[in-house]
This record gives sequence, structure tokens and C-alpha cells, in this order.
Amino acid sequence: MILVTGASGFIGRHLVRALVRADGDQVRALVRGEAAADAVRQAAEESGGGVEVAFGDLADPGSLAAAADGCGLVYHLAGSYRGSPADLHSSHVAGTARLLRAVDPAARVVLVSSTSVYGWHQQYPADESSPPRPESAYGSAKLAAERLVLARTTGSAVVVRPTITYGLDDTHGMLPRAYALLRRGMRRLPGTGRNRIHLTHVDDLVAGLLLVGTAGDGVYVMAGPEATPVRRIMELLAQGAGLAPPSFGIPAGAARLAASGVSRLWSVLGRLGESPLTVHSVDVVTRDRAYSSARAERELGWKALVDAEDGIPAVGAWLANGEATGRGAAKAAGAKVAGTKAAAAEAADPGPARKPSAVSVVSGNESMGDENELGFEWRTYIEDDDEGLGTVYERFALRDILRSAVARTGSQSVLHAPLFGMMGFPGIDTVFMAQDGLRVGLLDFCEERLDAVVTAWEQLGLHPEPHLVDGPDPAGWPEELSASYDLVYSFAALWWFDDPWAVLAAQSRWADRAVLSCVPNRNLFIRVRARYWHKDLFTRLNLEALDADAQAAAARALGLEPVESELFDLPPFPDTSVPLAKVLRAIRRKEADTEGAWRWSMLSYFRGEDPTMEERVAGYQWSERVIPARLAPYWAHHRQTLFVPRGG
Repeated sequence: MILVTGASGFIGRHLVRALVRADGDQVRALVRGEAAADAVRQAAEESGGGVEVAFGDLADPGSLAAAADGCGLVYHLAGSYRGSPADLHSSHVAGTARLLRAVDPAARVVLVSSTSVYGWHQQYPADESSPPRPESAYGSAKLAAERLVLARTTGSAVVVRPTITYGLDDTHGMLPRAYALLRRGMRRLPGTGRNRIHLTHVDDLVAGLLLVGTAGDGVYVMAGPEATPVRRIMELLAQGAGLAPPSFGIPAGAARLAASGVSRLWSVLGRLGESPLTVHSVDVVTRDRAYSSARAERELGWKALVDAEDGIPAVGAWLANGEATGRGAAKAAGAKVAGTKAAAAEAADPGPARKPSAVSVVSGNESMGDENELGFEWRTYIEDDDEGLGTVYERFALRDILRSAVARTGSQSVLHAPLFGMMGFPGIDTVFMAQDGLRVGLLDFCEERLDAVVTAWEQLGLHPEPHLVDGPDPAGWPEELSASYDLVYSFAALWWFDDPWAVLAAQSRWADRAVLSCVPNRNLFIRVRARYWHKDLFTRLNLEALDADAQAAAARALGLEPVESELFDLPPFPDTSVPLAKVLRAIRRKEADTEGAWRWSMLSYFRGEDPTMEERVAGYQWSERVIPARLAPYWAHHRQTLFVPRGG
């Protein structure tokens, strides 16, 4: 039996396909949830076989022991790519140590590491004899994990250091991120574009992983046929996607200085997610690096076959086709890339839609999605429910919109579906409706999040009706729920989905009287956030969901008619959800400064602990009255549209 950790990731899915082709059904995949299991099963089915699924986590020794039981070969790809040094150490070092304790002493362990262990300052091409000098927390964690694996005194062990790996079916790696920048109009990048980046196609890497499953020992670097100038990489990607290539010329030093400032600010702001600009991201684009795979070629007979000129345009075509069709995967995802024309032609035939993913965990060098994690970071608000003035202001604005929709439609029940969307504590906007005497339902596909929200409601003495649906793919949501509702609404949720109109279709099925759709207003703030503030986040958001005309057309196709549409949420400050009390606490490193005007928590308001909050918010609402109507499209933070059944 062969165990693959990180099996639902980009590399992991390709490896599972290859192992199933080679070894039939003797493959076991370690995954963390049902959606990840579905992705792995689909990958196996594409190779004409099956895969055994083991549910577990690197933090859970018992699940690792059960997963590794009876496995003579273990491919270890799981582990996070982003996070604090402590998080990365926990994932890669502590997680690898637990896995090694769980595997059979006689088993062979293959660790997929990364050329990040070399850092930037090397004599190139770097190879297995080059001294590791990691310059990132990720590289340091990977190197520590390598040392654990190579220190095994029983069985056998191999470490593979792939370069940045790319290919069809990758939605979170370097090329998809670069494509997102090009699509949004980014036309100028840091550096000269002459520095080389050494990429490896996933098909080549998987071929190498199959070889080290039975041969070799120690460390092997696996890199593509040659390092390619970053300018050429961007040209090839743009060529395949049908976009204009970027130019270069922003001084790299200035870009690093700006990135350092942004990263420091982000760390002060607290746990608001990954900084939109990092020194590492600038280095990726501007540093020169190349690697030698001579040892793998000499000892294993491995040789990379897919060069950049063939592989990159195919990925560009696949990415562009996936966006045009609203689907994130293609039948071509598992195919060998024999050449640009063949790959692009196969990519032009999209297969079943891939379930969208918003939070990335990296397998080797690439991302794997936890399919039940769509939405802004929410767990930090469970620990500290201070949401910031911007978020609280939006909640009171939404309350008024909901009350207006309820009055207009005569609704007696409301379903918040899906319950996430905006920053802050999810699923509590409808508390106002429950306090008004309406019956309220809450719908989500993340059981952990739904449970946390329901618990918060019950602590307020309220009892919403929870509905858990299977996964974030709305195509699989039920026709009917266990209870019916007059009004169904969502707030800032649609843009998390590859197909927002499938979400609208589900809402229309569940609504007896009306659907209320509230989305961010696509204004100046959105463009600034997309380019500078939340740049990484916006590579995963679907801005088509903010197009009023597209939404209206989709609604009419579902038999709905808009009866009301207006902009709302026009505060006297820019679009921000930063909790300033958390900023002050981070700066001063103490628990003070979290009370009074700096702290804004809707749960504190609902609990009666902050009875003056609504009055304080009202003090900021003067701009709603004075901003001219002609300026509202440029300033309003959100737009709401109320739909009713045609003829209703």
C-alpha cells in the first residue's frame, strides 16, 4: 500500500493519478475533509482506478498511525506554505516528526521538499552539493523536515527538491497568480525581466517521484529543462491566455522597500491574513536562480521533457478558458503536455467544474485547497470579536436594507445563505431579524463555521435553524431544504464562487417570496484593494459577481425580476475593516486600549455590553445624507438588489 499525504493538492492529485495508473487501487490518500476526498477520488477515477481515503491531519498522531498502517511507501507532500514561522514549523517540522513516528520502521519515505532551502545567494546552478541557506521561514521549515527524514535509521528515505512546479489544473501557484495580475491590467513589474526562474512541469516531477519510490537515496534536485528569463515566462503566459505581456522597469530595490513596509504594517494590524505584498514575492520576480538535476539524470535516468516554450502557453490557455467558462478545471488536467498546440486544444474542452478554493495549503511547492474554507478569515473573530468600525457600520446599514426588504415583501422568515461573506464574525447579521420576531435560518457548507455561529446565537438566547449543505459547489446543493423561507439573502458572498449565478439559482429555489443580493460595489476602493491592499486575495475572488448587468441577466434567466436596486453603505471613511483596537494592542503589546471608542463588536452590542454602539455609529452617518447622488457610485461600499419571482 502507498500513502500520499497532501493528496488533494496540485502535485498530490497528479501523483495519485500516476500511482493509480501504475499500481491499481493500492493507493491511500490522507485528506482533511470530504471535499478534499472528493477531489482525490475524482483524480483516481480519471486514471481508471480507485483510491482509499484516510481522514486525518499532521497534528493528529492517531489519524497518522491509522493512515500509515500497512504502507510500505509514503509520499509526504502535505504542509502549509504561508503563515508565521511558528505555524510553518508546526506544519512541516512537528508534522513530519509525527508522521515519521507513525510509519512502519521498514517503510520507504519520500519527502517532497523545495529549492527554497537554498535561499537566493548561491552560485548557480545549485545542486545537491550546494549548502542550504534558506532565507524564508518556509525554506527553514522545509530544511528542518528534510533533516528529520534523512536521519531515519530504519527503512529508507529520499528527499526531492523540486523547483517551482506548474501545469494544468493548478489554481494557486506562480502562473495562476501571474495570470490574475495580467488579467487585471498589471502592465509593469519590478526588475529587468532578464533574471531566470527555473520551473518544472508537474508531469516531469511526477515521473521523477515515481522513480524515487523504488530507487535512489539522499537528496535529488528536480528542475525543468532550463531556467527561463522571467520576461519570457510572462510573454509565454500572456501568449497562451490571449493577453498583453507586461513590461519591466520598476527598480527592484524600491519594490523591496515598499514590500517591507507593507509587510510590517500587516504584522501590526494583527492576523488579517497574508500581506498583499511581500519581499519574497518581489524576490521571486527579480532574483536569478537556476538548478542542476544532473544527479537525478545520472542515478535515476530521470530527465525533464516539458520545456517552457511548450508548457507555459498551455497553462495560459487553460487559465483563460477556465475563467471564460466559469469553470476551474479541465479534462486536460491529467494529460501529458506534449506541445503547446495539443495541450491548448485539450484545455479548450473543459470538464466538470472544479470546486472553488479560497484558503491555500501547500503540498510541496504548490497549493492544495481546503474546499470548505471559502470566505474571509473568521476564526480570529471567534477568539476576539472586535470587528472594527468599518464592519460594524456595514452591519447597521445591512439591517436597514433587510428591514426594508422584509416590509416590502411581507416576509415572516429569512434565510442567510451562505452565511459568510464580509470580514468579521460571520452569520450574525440576521440577529436583528430574529430580534424583530422573524424565523431565521443559517446555511453553510463548513460545519465548523456553522457550529461556531450557531453557538454564538445560542449564547444570545436565540435559536436559528441551521442547514449544512455538501461542499462549496452550489451545483450539488439540494433543491429544497428542511424548512421553507420567504426571503433568502447573502451579503458579500457571491464573489467567492467560480459560478455565482449557481448560488443565485439555489437561493431562488429556496425563496418563496424574494431574493436579496448584497454585493460590494465595484468602485475605486475595489480597484485599490485588488491592486495593492488585498492583491493576493483578489486572485481568488470572482469580480463578475459584482457586475449588476450580469446579475440581472442571470436572475431573469431564473425567472426573477429586480424590483429594487440601490447603493448603500456610504460612510465618511474609505472601505476598511481594520479593527483599530487590535492595531493599538499589537503596537503596544498589551491588552489595554481595547475599550471605548476604539473597540467595535456587534456581539458586545447584542449582549448588551455596549449599549451606546448604535448611537456612536449614527454619529458617522452624516455622510449618507450629504454625499451627492452622482458621487455615490464612486463612494458607496455596497449595492443591494431585491428580486421577486416574475409575475409574483
